[in-house]
Formats: sequence, structure tokens, C-alpha cells
Amino acid sequence: MGTSTSSGGGKGGSPFDPEWLDLGAGAPSNGDGAPPDAGDGNGSPQDSGDGAAGDGDGDAGDGVDGVDEGAAQEAENPDFAPGRRFAPARSKLSNYLGGGGRDALRGAAKSMVSKGMGGSGRAASTMRGTAQGAGRLGAFLEAVRDGTDARIRDWVQRVRGANLSANDLALELIREVMPDTGSIDDESLRNAAADAMAMLYEQDPQVDIFSLSDQQIADVIGYTIANEVCNRMDLQLGQTYEKLKHQPREIQALRNDIKEWVHGEVCAVMEQILPRQLDPQGLAKAVLETALGVFAE
Repeated sequence: MGTSTSSGGGKGGSPFDPEWLDLGAGAPSNGDGAPPDAGDGNGSPQDSGDGAAGDGDGDAGDGVDGVDEGAAQEAENPDFAPGRRFAPARSKLSNYLGGGGRDALRGAAKSMVSKGMGGSGRAASTMRGTAQGAGRLGAFLEAVRDGTDARIRDWVQRVRGANLSANDLALELIREVMPDTGSIDDESLRNAAADAMAMLYEQDPQVDIFSLSDQQIADVIGYTIANEVCNRMDLQLGQTYEKLKHQPREIQALRNDIKEWVHGEVCAVMEQILPRQLDPQGLAKAVLETALGVFAE
């Protein structure tokens, strides 16, 4: 569930959204608009801004006398992130991992979105590549079914002729919709989409991805977004796992529980806003924005 490396977080005073986020935003070949050498997908290169050692109470190491350069910049410009912005979320996640239950998990998600990511609106802007990518995937699956695009019809003919396994077919689909750029954000999105296709097959091993229903396409969009939220939690809060003394099996069980909870919340959002006529891009944007708003409550 997610990328392999957690982030130390951006330093206090760094922008919530990096300048490169707008470079190619919405381009088919790039998830969050990040160039291949982008940092942690968090608006700054990876560093120890939040400090792995400060995952506990979130009130240590904020600078001399409780004031640092980041705090001063934040006061002058709300577009700048506060120092140690993910520390409270890591503390709450630690409580959850220690047996605090779903209330602690909900608190961790709320803190991550509200403080760590600057609120649900800003978080949706930062993660707009997620909505764009999930929407592109849904639109591609719709075009595959309807045969409305000559290029996509050629792609269907080629992959049908290759007689691929279900897993290889899903991977070929992801490669077509989300080319590998090498950036962390894009890799995360590709993994989220691949997991979404796997979940579709788990629900119905005989599913035909060349002829999905509107509901199945909407499910893929929702699964992709939910997986990306989980990936974001891994990226921003993953250092908390490094301090656990649990066995790997226990840790994986906890992470599976997190994934189950996130998917449940996103599915509830989907049920509320799914339109009568499928609009992949509009649906993906609405699901991401609404879900982040729910997590921030």
C-alpha cells in the first residue's frame, strides 16, 4: 500500500505547493506535474524538516524559543507551510498503531490534511494530478468500451492479439494511460491505478476490461483515488512505522486496516455524488475534493 520510502517532510517556510506543480499539470504523461528528479512529492526536496525523532508529541525542535524562520514566513504568507506540520499526525498515527482504534486513525488523517497539507482545498490542489490521472484512466476505459477513438481502437486490437494475462493486460493499460516518467508522484499514481485494477478483478475474476459498465469504471476511479490517499499517508507519515516493535505481519495487518478504512470513506463519498451519466474527469475531481473534505472534518 504505497511507495517504498517515507518522506521527512518539507522544511518550515517552504511552499505548500512547489513551482513545478503547475508545469504540465493535466498533461497525460505526468501525474502531479513533477519532473523525474522531483523531491518527495511534498513541495520540497527530502530532508529532515519534520524530523524522524520528532514524531511523538510534535512540539520539540521547532526552533530557538519556539520561533523559527519558517514560522515567520508563514505569518507573512499563508502559502508557506508551518514547521513540523506532519508531527501531530504522526503522533496520532502512533496512537492508532499502539491500539488507539479508528478514532486515532481518523485524527491522524484529519491532522495530515488540515495541518500537514494546509486544509482540504489546498490538499486537493496539491493532489490534482491524482484526480487528473484517475479521470484519464476512467475516460480511457470508457473509450475502450465505446470504440469512439481510432487510436484506442488500434490499441485494443493490438493487446487483444497479444493474448495477455489479466495481470499483464492491466499493466499494459496503465502504461498506455500513465507513462513512466520516473517521478515519485507518478510512480505512486501508477501503483494506485494498478492496485485499483487488481481490486476490480478480485470482485469479478471474469470481468472484461474491454467492456466495463459505468459503475465498474467509476469503481476504478474511486479505488485509484483511495489508493493514492493511502500512498500519501505512507509518504508523509510512514516514519512512524520505523519506530514500531511489532512483527512485520502485525504492521501489515494495521496497514491493511488503514486501507480498508480509507476505501470505506471514499466509497461512501462515491455513493453520494456518482452522477447518472458518467463523467470520468468530473467524477474524479469531485471524489478527491469531497473525500479530502471528509478526512479533514
